[in-house]
Amino acid sequence: MKKTIAILLLLSLTLFCAVSFVGCSEDSDSITVIVPDGGPALGMAYLMKNHSMINGVKINYEIKNGADDIKAAVMNGKADIAIMPTNLAAALYNNKIEIKLVATNSYGLMYLITNQGETTLSDLVGEVLHTVGKSGTPEAVLKKVLDSASIAYEESDTAVTGKVALNFYSDGTQIIQKIAQGSIKYALLGEPAVSTALAKNSAYSIQIDLQEEWKTATNTDASYPQTALVAKTSLLNKNPGLVEKIAMLTLDGSYALKSNATPYVTYLKEIGATVPPTLGADGVQRANITPAFGLTAKTDVSNYLSILYTFNAKLIGNKMPDDGFYYLSDELSSYTGK
Repeated sequence: MKKTIAILLLLSLTLFCAVSFVGCSEDSDSITVIVPDGGPALGMAYLMKNHSMINGVKINYEIKNGADDIKAAVMNGKADIAIMPTNLAAALYNNKIEIKLVATNSYGLMYLITNQGETTLSDLVGEVLHTVGKSGTPEAVLKKVLDSASIAYEESDTAVTGKVALNFYSDGTQIIQKIAQGSIKYALLGEPAVSTALAKNSAYSIQIDLQEEWKTATNTDASYPQTALVAKTSLLNKNPGLVEKIAMLTLDGSYALKSNATPYVTYLKEIGATVPPTLGADGVQRANITPAFGLTAKTDVSNYLSILYTFNAKLIGNKMPDDGFYYLSDELSSYTGK
């Protein structure tokens, strides 16, 4: 009888280890990290290429197209860690999704390109601006910039008299194809899609830096934390060291990328991510991949969300997130990279 009970206990323990989120044997654990295609994937390429195991835990990386796919993965619990638009992370937290913001990831990488030569925001009136980022940071920043410049807009795939027509796409692939064909005038894209588009058609050039327009619109010298790294609260409770290590590696990866982007661009091509044929130092610089942690990240994000809240509270879930949204760690706060 005792032997039978012992066997049953052993089987129960084995089953528990197999199904628990961070279980009894780290060697058998795995988590899923969701990364948006484009600039965020570029920022995470160092991890994806070099770190399939971290602290004995298998890391499954998945690249998704657009904010909606990222949102779904976080809401349904598939994503243990995700890189996502900062305002969307706040909105999900405010809607009772159990996540915390661990780090910022990039500080704005959106640029307007055109084949019309020198262009200002007012030149977009009566034209169609083909763009990405519906429900994400690009939409929020673009509309804030246009409002601050007293420029009316409407979501439409055809021109609207007296307004900027905003034609949103789920990702930049179709926009890049149209640029290659020369069939559109104006597009708002993020790096590395900008570099890809410019390589497809030399008639196009960067004419507006949305980050600079944001500074003008908000009367600040700081850019905006476009994307952030978030993690499930349950994972942070059970294995904070793993999440902190991943966050630290994003900073290490930013240094590696700026030192030599070639191996990471090659890797992203191999796994089917959207990357330009070549990515020069200018393109890497335009991506503004500069992770931040601790109070620095909290201050940057809080200031950004405060501006968005005043502009359109719906963009962040109708209220400012409380302090529980932010994951603070002394070890992370003091980390400056290797």
